[in-house]
Amino acid sequence: MEGISKEYILEENVYMKVNDKPYIILSAAMTIDGKIASKQGDTEISDDEDWKEVHKLRTKVDAIMVGKNTILIDNPKLHIKFYSHSGYYRIIVDSNLTIPINSNVITYQPEIYPTIICTTEKVPIDKINEYKSKNVNVITSGDTKRVNINFLLPKLYQMGIRSILLEGGGNLNWSFIKENLVDEIRLTIAPWIIGGEDAITLVEGEGFLRMKDAPGYHLSKVKTRKNYLKLKYLKVK
Repeated sequence: MEGISKEYILEENVYMKVNDKPYIILSAAMTIDGKIASKQGDTEISDDEDWKEVHKLRTKVDAIMVGKNTILIDNPKLHIKFYSHSGYYRIIVDSNLTIPINSNVITYQPEIYPTIICTTEKVPIDKINEYKSKNVNVITSGDTKRVNINFLLPKLYQMGIRSILLEGGGNLNWSFIKENLVDEIRLTIAPWIIGGEDAITLVEGEGFLRMKDAPGYHLSKVKTRKNYLKLKYLKVK
């Protein structure tokens, strides 16, 4: 990319600005001790009222994004209940392209909720074509073992996706936090302490060595409901 600033990437002979990315909202429910699932993978943290608020938030974004483990463990539909809407994209980050081709995110109402699977350039084209035959849009980003999030987001932006609800899990959340890509955080803290070193936390990964290296957020809203606490944070500019 001689003569081109590093703030641009080349995609199909078109230079795109790296900072042209969707607005990212990290949304999660967690226990008091920061777990988003038990050590056996139980994710039933939200109550009915909290789920309704989550689905309402889903109506306000262009896409919802999860990691492959969410699909493998829960096989969710990632759809919208309780509210009228016109649909959105379901985005799955799957570096090795391993989610079952009969997963709900592929088979359930694709005309309303089109699915995008984000993988790497190392995945064989025959495997990619298998998913494309199910009307799945497969996007490759990066030639290493993991999807390059920094390269991926401008591609999604070019597709008209201006806002994404990031619903984890912990490793995908870390991928975004590590690169300081999360603009807003919506947390529901449930009234339990579950413990367990193998239980998944809100953010996994290697973590930062020093506090000053971590991205900062300011608390913009606090709401209590019964024994639940809801927090909204915005990124410090």
